[in-house]
Amino acid sequence: MNSKRRNFRLTFAVAAVFLTAILLLLVNVTGNLRGVRVDMTSDGLFTMTPAAVNILQELPVPVQVKLYITPVDKMPTRLRNLERDITEQLRNFEQVSQGMIEFSVHDPQDDAQMQQELAAKGIQPFQIQSVEKDEIGVKLIWSALTIAYKDKPEEILPQVLPQSLAALEQDIIGPIHRLTRERTPRVAYFGPQKVMDPQMAMMYMQQGMQPPAPQDQFTMIGELLGQGHYEAVPVQLTADSTVPDDVDLLIVMGLAALNERQVWEINQTLIRGVPVIMGVQAHEYDYSPARTGGWTVSGRAVGSGLEPMLEFFGLGVGHDHFMDTSMETIDLPREVNLGGLRMQTREPVRLPMQIRVTESQMLQDSPLVNRIGSLFYLWGTPVRPQPARLAKYDLLATGLINSSPRSWETPWQDGPMLPSAFDPPSDGADGSAPLAVLVAGQFPDSFVDSGVPDWPTAAGADTLDPETAGQPTATADPRPGQLLVIGSAKMFDDNIIQAPQNALLLLNAVDYLVGSRDLLAIRAKILTRRVIRPVTDTEKLVWRVVVVLLVPVLLAGYGFVRAGVRRREAAAYRQMVRRTGATRKEV
Repeated sequence: MNSKRRNFRLTFAVAAVFLTAILLLLVNVTGNLRGVRVDMTSDGLFTMTPAAVNILQELPVPVQVKLYITPVDKMPTRLRNLERDITEQLRNFEQVSQGMIEFSVHDPQDDAQMQQELAAKGIQPFQIQSVEKDEIGVKLIWSALTIAYKDKPEEILPQVLPQSLAALEQDIIGPIHRLTRERTPRVAYFGPQKVMDPQMAMMYMQQGMQPPAPQDQFTMIGELLGQGHYEAVPVQLTADSTVPDDVDLLIVMGLAALNERQVWEINQTLIRGVPVIMGVQAHEYDYSPARTGGWTVSGRAVGSGLEPMLEFFGLGVGHDHFMDTSMETIDLPREVNLGGLRMQTREPVRLPMQIRVTESQMLQDSPLVNRIGSLFYLWGTPVRPQPARLAKYDLLATGLINSSPRSWETPWQDGPMLPSAFDPPSDGADGSAPLAVLVAGQFPDSFVDSGVPDWPTAAGADTLDPETAGQPTATADPRPGQLLVIGSAKMFDDNIIQAPQNALLLLNAVDYLVGSRDLLAIRAKILTRRVIRPVTDTEKLVWRVVVVLLVPVLLAGYGFVRAGVRRREAAAYRQMVRRTGATRKEV
């Protein structure tokens, strides 16, 4: 018995040691294997786009990516997986690029020299709320990325947090693409300055004061182009500031009347194949507080001067009041009297010419507008292609953005508008209308019959500049080009461009027309802003009926049915009892 017991113990010990060795071997082997991640997001946010793969695989020389991050044991609890999540994506980039992405992780927490070097680059630690057991505090942490290529200035991502991981591909691959391209695209842009109303300027002069200088309305466009790593070239479209020959794109914001020579310069730019983005504004509106409450709205015709050229191409720009039941709200300042004290407040205003465009109204097959959730189309008008005219010049038009089916137009008139002008027509809306159209082909010369106009002495003046009048002007060599026409320039001015995703639309258009479509494909992978579509009054009424009446009616109906079933069951039971009693009596 003792011999059997010793043999059993020996066998058990040998088996335990053997199994332990096997487990250690498996842990060691599987520990070196890379984990498998499955992207469960509907937008595929954690799956690399083919454009990103192409950029990484075509890198000519290595790119250095450095992650500066606080160690895991010093991170707040909710950020302890941050380093792992970032390095997993960087490791994926390294693998796809076949080693051309070289990344490293650094801890600047206790390294004073490294902290000084990072501060010189504009990288600083930042505060994060920390919850540890039963204590709430604030921790100072580091989480930043630098991207270096050759001797070019480093690209900096000063803060990388969990909420920015979905856009990490864009934040890293975008700068890599811009750093590795041989030439920075040049984008010229024109936006008229805002001139003070003549009556107001006269009041200034009567009081012995000089009227304020004209103000730029589109400075944000230049800043946006700089953020996209384009070389922004502002032009005034004058004899001394024309469109440079070496630009890759021209942006024109038609918020004031252009003279014929300015229009001719734009036409020549199109003829020589340079893409053009054009915002055309037909009119503006002035809001003033009404004495009885509410607001008085006055229409004011603007006219860009571009309409005849666009009509020549086959694009008609609307000039009537254009409205839509899909509206956006704006806040306007208003002075109120409270107990004898005048105070400035802001009042929300919701009117049908403040149009909201949602994702369902955009051409989702086009990367130019794909993944844009909403736009603020302020005081715009439709841009209607004319197929016969376009076909005459072999121009192909593609509608990108439309109004909702509940839009309508009313005849234009300057001055104050009646409140009834904002009500939809009794005979129904006019239906959906095109708001942005992309035209491609060889553009014709709209001045072929009138000749080259001369420069006036000043923009909008009637007299010609004697120094340039009559001078011969070389015409452009024809090349196919592209023109994006949007029926609103106001949506891109400094006050509105950041509303919803107007800036994203403009940057997408620049990327698409300049040729940086890889960047556009990567940017399109950002998290889509889901916008709840506007609900009509009829739909609201139906849902009220369903919630208030239908549910109680269904419950009451179920009660009546259940009561009827129970009555039938009771009657059947009583009948069975009677039969049973009669049978017992017979027995």
